[in-house]
Amino acid sequence: MEETASREIMWNIDHSLTWIMYLSFLVALGFCVYFLVKRWRLMSIGAPVDRTSNWKQRLKGMVLDALLQLRVLKKPGAGVMHLGMYVGMIIMVIATVVTAAQSDLGFQLIYGDFYLYFMSLVVDLAGLAFCIAMVACIVRRCVNKKLDTKPGDIIVLVLLLVIGLSGFVVEGLRIVGTDDPWRAWSPIGNMVSMLFVNFTPEQISMTHQIVWWSHMAIAFSLIAYWMYSKLVHVLLMPADVWCRSLEPKGTLPYINVEDENLTTMGVGQLEDFTWKDLLDAEACVRCGRCEDVCPAFNTGKALSPKNMVQSLRSELEVRGPIVWKAQHDGAKRDDMGAYVTAEGEPYPFSEQQQVTLDRTLVGDAFDSQALWDCTTCGACMAACPTLIEHTPKIVKMRTYQVSMESAFPPEAQATFRNLENNGNPWGLGWQTRAKWTEGLDVPTLAENPDAEYLYWPGCSGAFDARSRKVSIALVGLLKKAGVNFAILGNEEKCCGDSARRMGNEFVYYMLASENIATMQAYGVKKIIVQCPHCMQTLSRDYPQLGGNFEVIHHSQLLAQLVHEGKLQCSAAGDKKIAVHDSCYLGRYQDEYEAPRAVVSAAGATVVEFERSHEKSFCCGAGGGRMWLEDKSGKRMGDERAKQALDTACDEVATSCPFCLTMLADGMAACESETKVRDIAEILAQVQ
Repeated sequence: MEETASREIMWNIDHSLTWIMYLSFLVALGFCVYFLVKRWRLMSIGAPVDRTSNWKQRLKGMVLDALLQLRVLKKPGAGVMHLGMYVGMIIMVIATVVTAAQSDLGFQLIYGDFYLYFMSLVVDLAGLAFCIAMVACIVRRCVNKKLDTKPGDIIVLVLLLVIGLSGFVVEGLRIVGTDDPWRAWSPIGNMVSMLFVNFTPEQISMTHQIVWWSHMAIAFSLIAYWMYSKLVHVLLMPADVWCRSLEPKGTLPYINVEDENLTTMGVGQLEDFTWKDLLDAEACVRCGRCEDVCPAFNTGKALSPKNMVQSLRSELEVRGPIVWKAQHDGAKRDDMGAYVTAEGEPYPFSEQQQVTLDRTLVGDAFDSQALWDCTTCGACMAACPTLIEHTPKIVKMRTYQVSMESAFPPEAQATFRNLENNGNPWGLGWQTRAKWTEGLDVPTLAENPDAEYLYWPGCSGAFDARSRKVSIALVGLLKKAGVNFAILGNEEKCCGDSARRMGNEFVYYMLASENIATMQAYGVKKIIVQCPHCMQTLSRDYPQLGGNFEVIHHSQLLAQLVHEGKLQCSAAGDKKIAVHDSCYLGRYQDEYEAPRAVVSAAGATVVEFERSHEKSFCCGAGGGRMWLEDKSGKRMGDERAKQALDTACDEVATSCPFCLTMLADGMAACESETKVRDIAEILAQVQ
């Protein structure tokens, strides 16, 4: 009768001593839970927020981004390395659980084909992949100085490698000690066993026991240290992905400025962040992907998305225990932000604790200049494998600085005043908003109340001399295509994008509520915009105030009109046009193809930037930066212009008035005569 493939479980180990193993495991698990509870206590000081609804969508995201590691794999080198470590560890853990189930619960599992194919071959190959990945990680961390490697990171990686290698040594000793007839199915263990072929049985037995118990001790020590080390991301990363925002991209938290009980706005202290924001700080693995794509960081400015999150984590570790203890004792913050007991008396902090609590979030914990370097382009969030929400944190801190501290760059004051007094950031007379339409026969909604579309040129399209040419070109295209549209004319005000993203919720609310009331009075249903920032605000901010409209970007409408044959196409020519992806149209609205379709329809050959689509490099004007001075580093628009010239294009196409201005200025700075035009101008030229 043919022998069934199998092996002895716990070979050469005294079964009467296994209680030591399980006691050690329970102790290690106890430390693991203790450190996890400590972390949760820190995160729990944050403000409440619902991140548990719609479990089906959350589960899908966790499977794709946490289990299948799709976001990690967007960076091929490091992604594949991490995948080898991740998959190898999972398979080895499964093998350990199967072994325990047979050894301690009596399940007969490790025999036959399952033993040969999975427990021997697959587990061996998984262990090899794991060890190779660990070596690669150690070398990468030692060589690449950008990774912000700490000694603890190397220690953890070395311990993991030792666990993997010692596992193979244990297997090799078992194979040679038992003269395993199925040794060929464990190729790596079989090769290791050759190191011990000259050992006596006593030497094999002794060495096996020493390595086996050492392997176990190191593994349990690492489990005990797990939640205190960088490996905590194994748990926190899936948790962060599960708790991600399901709101449309770029949606900011709603603040009811008419709430009579509202005593503060934005985030002024660490505990003003939500618990999810603090979970982000704990879940960050310092991989640096956010820095790699951040336009501010890459042009020498103070902002580093990674350092911002790490600063919050450092502040959490210092301030968190003090605040948690006070909250646990029932203390609340009064209107001035000070902690008081249930009886209304000041909470008895020690002198040192009070010094810690007196630290400012912006200024002490986080650099104030870095706060204003952000363009809210969203590149950091698109790159982050943990789905950390960097941009909303910046806007929330800005909101507190502007609304509660009146602390903002001096030049922002004029912008806020202009928006408040004249409804546009330039401060030009509100009654001149429709002046650009003179001689174009563009009706207002008052004149054409049955118009299908409201055309919203925005402040740039109405007041900026360069962007008015885009508005004129777009009007010509809409008329040629027979689109029934009208404008608000002088009744239109700035959408409020810059005000809100610079942190001025009061000015944003004033502008938005007036616009919503005006459009609702006219019964507006559909809106055409040429500015992605207007698109984001009208489609995703205004619904928070009751303004629900269908908003379409002019690139989308023009592509549709070309497809329907209502606008002419041109035969393919030899002009090469590089299409610049606007952050707010691309990363926020997920629209990449419409601008390219319009450029192609104009007969040009589309050429791509090295950084295009989701990886596009910001022009530098978003997040209110259009109205602020560059006080450090290089201008982002200049850098993007250089990237455009690297494509050897004849022309650059944009679909955002901010991008149009910044790239045109960048070309001038580069002393290049390469034209920068909006896609509407490019298409209008061939009609």
